[in-house]
Amino acid sequence: MPTVYSMDEMIPPYFSTSSTDYDDNNTSPSLIDIHVDVEELSPTPVPATPASYYHPSLTQSSNVDFVATPNLSSFSLSQNSSVIAFPPSEINMSQPSNNNHHPRFRPSVVLAATTGFILSIIITTTLLGALLLVINKKGKTNSNIFLGCEITVSVSKDGSKSNFTTVTDAVEASPNYSQLKVCIHIGEGEYNEIVMIGHEKTNLILIGEGIGKTTISSNASNKYGSPAAATLSVTGGEFLAQDMTITNGALHNGVAVNNSGRASIFFRCKLEGVADVTLSVGGDLQFYRECHFYGKENLIVGLARAFFQKCQFYLEKSHPQGKIVFSSQSSYILSYKFGFVFHLCEFYVVNKSETEVETAFIGSSLGNYAFYVIMESYLDPAVTGYFIGTPPNVTYYATFRNIGPGASKANVPHFVHVLGSVEAASHYSLRRFLNGGNWITKAVDYDLDIVN
Repeated sequence: MPTVYSMDEMIPPYFSTSSTDYDDNNTSPSLIDIHVDVEELSPTPVPATPASYYHPSLTQSSNVDFVATPNLSSFSLSQNSSVIAFPPSEINMSQPSNNNHHPRFRPSVVLAATTGFILSIIITTTLLGALLLVINKKGKTNSNIFLGCEITVSVSKDGSKSNFTTVTDAVEASPNYSQLKVCIHIGEGEYNEIVMIGHEKTNLILIGEGIGKTTISSNASNKYGSPAAATLSVTGGEFLAQDMTITNGALHNGVAVNNSGRASIFFRCKLEGVADVTLSVGGDLQFYRECHFYGKENLIVGLARAFFQKCQFYLEKSHPQGKIVFSSQSSYILSYKFGFVFHLCEFYVVNKSETEVETAFIGSSLGNYAFYVIMESYLDPAVTGYFIGTPPNVTYYATFRNIGPGASKANVPHFVHVLGSVEAASHYSLRRFLNGGNWITKAVDYDLDIVN
């Protein structure tokens, strides 16, 4: 049986039942007429209550009208008694709310939450800035965060704390036709092996510890110069090699890298060969950034849509009377989409005689056509010509704002086109020629546009 109280004890001091509170002309919303329905709390009759307990404004009617503030809700009365069961289930005993005292609106709580949020942003920003500073000081951007590695394996010489001891085993263990980025971290040391990235090995990333620290080497050689004669052969799409040295020590027909993979990137790598060719290319969308090329006679041979940016080329002259070229194209079709673009590069000739007049040329053609664009690059004094020979058919050869002794106008043949700023930027920037903004990962450095 719930505790009961008289109506006199229930009515709060500010509650008025006087009829003078009703005003037909008063439209104030502060007072309303509340209709309360009487409910039967229990079938058990309630003993009669003396009249002194009745409130003057209440009657024996089943419906009771009284004046209340809007915050006082309806409540139940016993049918046969003026006594109200307390606490009624429908009564709202709370006073008008004060938002300043509500837990959700306490100024101290809001201030603490805001302060914590701001501090978390400051701490996160500071830690991220420190991470980027460390990465920049080391000259590395090969963190899994930046490369987007989704599968990671490791290689080391002794096998300690790594999954494999050879690069080949790690490559073969990687999934075929992967839609996820597969990163192979290669520890310091020299790995003497022939590595082949087949067409089924897509989205593969080789990450070394730096040039001269991680080295893949071989003496692969054959008279046909096929991909098997390369230390590293790439045919899989979306390949990336970073921070390593790749060499081929074969005296004849040895290739350091044979790359025919689409959308492939070499970043901060050293490619070195001692035979005829250092890099053999073929295919579409190849980007080389901050790479060093060493070799004799021909550093680059083949046909591809390739862009070289901030690369250094060191060509060794093996014979005092011989003529050497940095690159040769083997094209038998006319295409202005395939060719070599050199931007912000440097060309040097080593082991040269000071008395020699004619030494090195930037390019030549092994077929009927050739496509070369050289922009904002430095040409060593030993580079005495842009192009050697004249191909049987059409050749497109363009220069733009090159510097160095080898870039003098005297070394520019009549068929070489000198570009203007607008033409160079609109046709042969990394953004335009290679569509680099759409597929080159932000984990590597690149300059999409030509700066005036």
